[in-house]
Amino acid sequence: MLITFNNVELKYLDKEIFNNASFTINETDKVGLIGPNGSGKTSMLQAIMKMIPLSKGEIFQKSGLTISYLPQEPSLNLTSNILQEVITQTKSEKEYEAKAILSKLGLNDYEQIVANLSGGEKRRLSLAIALIKPCELLILDEPTNHLDIWMINWLEQFLIKWNKALLLVTHDRYFLERITNKTLEIEAGNVYFYNANYSKYLLLKEERMQSLLASNRKLKAILKKEAIWASLNPQARSTKSKERMMRFNELEEKLSKQNATISEINREMAFSSQFSRLGGKTIIIENISKTINGKKLFTNFSYNLHKLDRLGIVGQNGSGKTTLFKTIIGQIKPDTGVVIIGETVKIGYLKQEEPILNSKITVLNYLKQFGEEIKTLDGTISAASLLEDFLIPRSKQYLPLSMLSGGEKRRLQILSVLIQNPNVLLLDEPTNDLDIYTLELLENYLENFSGALIVISHDRYFLDKVVHHSFIYHDSILEEYTGLISSYITTSLTKKPTSITKNSKPVLNIPRFTSAEKKEFDQIENKITALEKEIKALQDETFLYGTDYQKLLELDQIIKEKKQLLDQMYERYEYLNNINDQIEKYKKEKYHG
Repeated sequence: MLITFNNVELKYLDKEIFNNASFTINETDKVGLIGPNGSGKTSMLQAIMKMIPLSKGEIFQKSGLTISYLPQEPSLNLTSNILQEVITQTKSEKEYEAKAILSKLGLNDYEQIVANLSGGEKRRLSLAIALIKPCELLILDEPTNHLDIWMINWLEQFLIKWNKALLLVTHDRYFLERITNKTLEIEAGNVYFYNANYSKYLLLKEERMQSLLASNRKLKAILKKEAIWASLNPQARSTKSKERMMRFNELEEKLSKQNATISEINREMAFSSQFSRLGGKTIIIENISKTINGKKLFTNFSYNLHKLDRLGIVGQNGSGKTTLFKTIIGQIKPDTGVVIIGETVKIGYLKQEEPILNSKITVLNYLKQFGEEIKTLDGTISAASLLEDFLIPRSKQYLPLSMLSGGEKRRLQILSVLIQNPNVLLLDEPTNDLDIYTLELLENYLENFSGALIVISHDRYFLDKVVHHSFIYHDSILEEYTGLISSYITTSLTKKPTSITKNSKPVLNIPRFTSAEKKEFDQIENKITALEKEIKALQDETFLYGTDYQKLLELDQIIKEKKQLLDQMYERYEYLNNINDQIEKYKKEKYHG
């Protein structure tokens, strides 16, 4: 046992976040924590970290428990460089392990000052620190934020191999399915603990919902009977009458909570936009190219968008995906080529980040700026009803935007695009800040959308569900791919298995190096150091050839090749170091366990 919640209740001001939470996390558990935006997931993590007080109950922790925690808002020393910050915060002497993980997360300039990092880079630095810091329990709050698909795939493999306890808040459903073995759900103020990963949890939740519906029907029958009694009862009540009224009030409260829970569970996007006619000409992209600050983002890209296309755009961070969108809609002019948009095309463009400038305007009035209603296949839906369908209840619609969570603001931005009834959607990272419930609603809407869709996303599960084919960035060239994105990413990173000679002797499940691996592990740190010095010397040499462009090009190519080799060595170091850690753990358990 590492952590036990015993009837824990959390409140914020007068609002109850959750109550009667009771569960235990053991040393081999990998727990996925899920729930709608604003349900209290981050608050639960903060309660474990003793950052906020409990309203009721107790949280017991194993004596001397060590926890590594990735919060949503990183706390970093802005004056340190990247590598110094990792070493300082983790108190680790394994500099090569730090460099290997930083490299995997796209932070290759180890001397870069933290203050100069973007928000996404700071977030990735905090993730590296959390992964490296020794602990018995690793707590990660939305670890995939600001990671591209390749980084997410690497992190998934890292956490699958993780052999200690893990508590994970994420909307990445592949993470939940492949990594976790238990699911913790916060829903309508209740906390449920399932001994199951994501797909099994969904089946168990369905069973609970059916049971809840049956219980709800019984409660309604009893409540109706009690209501009749309550209305006829004289004012002068006996003790027995008072007890019965208390029971009636308890039943009413219980039914109200069950109805709220059923409402949370039973949500479904009830509309699909009415078809807005698209002519024969949609969007024709002819040989467009764009270079910014000397970096080629896309070269000679051509595509003719079809009426019901479901197209994904996939690439590493900084590859030029958003610039491609802006070029298509005419915000950026291509260096070469042309984009032709048909006369009947009505584009709905969701930006990756769209700051809401007037935070005092109410939620409903903000949406009405874009449309009073939306025409659907089942009739017309008002802006207020549309907000309800997208998990923003009437009670919140007259609040100022400043009162909404990040996820609720993102929902509102999506609705501001949909209510305009477009027939071509360009969505740039639509899944950012959305919980699983909202993702399912959005996927359901897009499945029934009567127009063309182009989407940029790092969410593999989302892409697998909504797109039919994709374009994937490869050094400014967009390559078309017609399979599942998750399959592509896995296949592209799969290494050829090493051949294993069969042995008639029984194989014991004991971690060990081969003799060659042991020799390699003993020497790899020195080799990495030598290669780093070699690269530094080559970089210094470039300053001697300020105007000799031919020589600079030659040096640049050599440095690139050396860096690629260094990345391979970091990866190899990580692999060997993982074996070494398993060997040390085995020795400790055998001789001291």
